[in-house]
Amino acid sequence: MKYICIEAGEVTSLMSYEPEVPSGVTVVEITDEKADQLEAGTHIFDVPTQSVTLKTEQVTRRENTIESNGQEREFLNSTDWKVLRHIRQKHLGIATTLTEEQYTELENQREAAAQRVVDIE
Repeated sequence: MKYICIEAGEVTSLMSYEPEVPSGVTVVEITDEKADQLEAGTHIFDVPTQSVTLKTEQVTRRENTIESNGQEREFLNSTDWKVLRHIRQKHLGIATTLTEEQYTELENQREAAAQRVVDIE
């Protein structure tokens, strides 16, 4: 048997032993087969019904969107410093690390990434 821990309406863990939990955390027992389905990513744990159900196409699309958004946001976050450095160097009137062409290309890439981030339903 495996155990699902639910806190504040969200699954927080899948455990192979029955855990001691504080009040406010619900523990649901599931079969090893159901746990294998969850770990394989083909199923999800539905908190309201406290059951393991087949992952729908809508859930898969949502997960893919979240992953894609994360990659785009990571790119934006990891290039912020280049933009700030370029702006600071220009303001100080010193030679910039990026050429104007490189800076424009970076900003075009950042704009494209920002446009690809979509709202989650």
